Amino acid sequence: MKTVYAIPDRKELKSAWNEFIATGKVRKGAIRDEVLESWERCKSYGVNPYLERIEPDFSDEYKLKIMSENKVLIDTARPFLMGLYDIIRSLEMVVFLTDRDGFILDALGDGTIWEYCKAKNAMVGSSFHEKYSGTNAPSIALNLNKPFQMVAEEHFAEVVHIATCAAAPIHDEHGTVIGTLDITASYENALKHPHTLGMIAAGAQVIGNQLLLKKELEKSFLSRQYLGAAMEIMVTGVVILGRDNSITNINPAAKKTLGISASTVSKKQIKSIIKNEKIIEAVNGGLELKDLEVIFYESIRKTRCLVSLRPIYNLDGERMGSVLFIKELRVVQDLLQKVTGLQAHYSFEDIKGESQELKTVVDLARSAADSTSNTLIIGESGTGKELVAQSLHNASPWADGPFLAINCAAIPYDLIESELFGYEPGTFTGGSRGGKSGKLELANGGTLFLDEVNGMSLFMQSKLLRALEEKKFQRLGGQNYFHLECKIIAATNKDPEVEIADGNFRSDLFYRLSVIDIHLPPLRDRQGDVQLLANILTQEISKKLGKKMDGISPEALAYLKTNPWPGNVRQLKNWIERAVNLCQGQLLTLDDFPKEKGQKSETGASCFQSEPRPYPRDIAQIEKEAIRDALEESNGNVSKASKRLGIGRATLYRKLKKYNLSLSKTVS
Repeated sequence: MKTVYAIPDRKELKSAWNEFIATGKVRKGAIRDEVLESWERCKSYGVNPYLERIEPDFSDEYKLKIMSENKVLIDTARPFLMGLYDIIRSLEMVVFLTDRDGFILDALGDGTIWEYCKAKNAMVGSSFHEKYSGTNAPSIALNLNKPFQMVAEEHFAEVVHIATCAAAPIHDEHGTVIGTLDITASYENALKHPHTLGMIAAGAQVIGNQLLLKKELEKSFLSRQYLGAAMEIMVTGVVILGRDNSITNINPAAKKTLGISASTVSKKQIKSIIKNEKIIEAVNGGLELKDLEVIFYESIRKTRCLVSLRPIYNLDGERMGSVLFIKELRVVQDLLQKVTGLQAHYSFEDIKGESQELKTVVDLARSAADSTSNTLIIGESGTGKELVAQSLHNASPWADGPFLAINCAAIPYDLIESELFGYEPGTFTGGSRGGKSGKLELANGGTLFLDEVNGMSLFMQSKLLRALEEKKFQRLGGQNYFHLECKIIAATNKDPEVEIADGNFRSDLFYRLSVIDIHLPPLRDRQGDVQLLANILTQEISKKLGKKMDGISPEALAYLKTNPWPGNVRQLKNWIERAVNLCQGQLLTLDDFPKEKGQKSETGASCFQSEPRPYPRDIAQIEKEAIRDALEESNGNVSKASKRLGIGRATLYRKLKKYNLSLSKTVS
């Protein structure tokens, strides 16, 4: 089955769409036959190609009826949707589940595309049927009974031209189409993930298989357990044991991992094949194991695995045997990376700038890439900390492994622990039924980026420090240890020394993370880069928005270069995008940029005075003078001076040492 769709040229698609909307016809070969047939159906339905949002006239009673009729499908698909959303989170995608008529039963997503879908009413209770929303991937997948991917102007409704969607039909136990599974992303984001169609087709098949299994499992309690265990056979080594713990069956994956060359090991005792005491003890005792980390040695080959054991009982509660699952960590991580796209997309070549300040930082970062030591990136918000982190990963020996990022300050205190360490089944109410792998576990063999690490609670900082020091950790509610084998990159947008002095950042964690520290210069200290970045961003953004821009006027450039940019490169990018959107011509001018007095930055600070002025360059001198003035006004009283300055006493003493100031020198 073809699961990678060759993205067509958007200009040709746009031309074909305009031609069809105007004439009802399109030149032969301009678009796919399936799309043209859908366009013709949409026209017969009277669908408005310029509709602003999906507005099906469904009553609440009808919505409840449809949701009730599809309860089995919703309940069966929901765990898969949550698992899929958990691993594509932050990738700017939305996952949809529909019924056989395109009615949206469930939806999960985040980011800009999620907000866009909500604004256009593409949510639960709405419909992807052609007569409501025009041509889309779910509607064609339902009509053709096959996976289908659609991009940009192939959609009949112009409001969906920003998106790419891939959908696949879901079948019941009789092979009848009962719904679709869909992933929708922006056109640009879809280009980064060409295997979306294959992923969604596999997901729809899994849901269909799960529905089939549910029917079969209802017939026999014993079959339910064996078939539930067999779900992992395709990606996992499996050893089936009889009542006496002898091997009754073993699949090729398990043979390879365990180094078994014999054609059969039937009737052999498991203890003759596996020497691990914990596993044998659990087998003999009829115990259950969950993701026990084990290293198997075969000749000179060392294989790190996660081993699980599930006892099997008959209806009378008598143990009939066990099923042993052996998952190679390398295979799990490779599959995760291929399916989810958990990887870094940027390299050092993507860091744009010609200033010496930036070049020095990039040179340092390149040198740090090969190091196994922890790295701390320090920089104001918007300076590009994650860009540098991804570049470090892609230049490191871990480049083939996953890249996972977690914003430590954005996740609530009561959730950050489970996000980082994972949890076992039944650890707490509302958790995933099967437990969940944490970011430390998933990042093995790759890189974990801890953004705003100082935003963690002191308790979590302590737990993280212990994991870093011991190179191992446990899931919440678990007894087994996982080895920490990944590169750790952390970042903070605040002065670590100030955070330590104020009691927000553990000094021992700081020193553990900052073996190599990289200080990113703010944009105000890279004034020579403002023009370069502004021109690059103008071209990139205008291309993304489908507008042709010739550049930025000299007056506008001069204006941009005089601003302090408290939001740094991120703020500059936002301004350029705003200007490109508002510009009526092909040249960005001063009128296209905000210039009101009191314009606020992302941090709430004023970006402008009544007149644009250069940002002071010698910040250290200004700080030094401020400290001297405060001490003189306070007659050398450190407590009063620190209050005037708005800093702690410890911080003030540190600043005095930094600037070689003494109380006797500052007070006459």
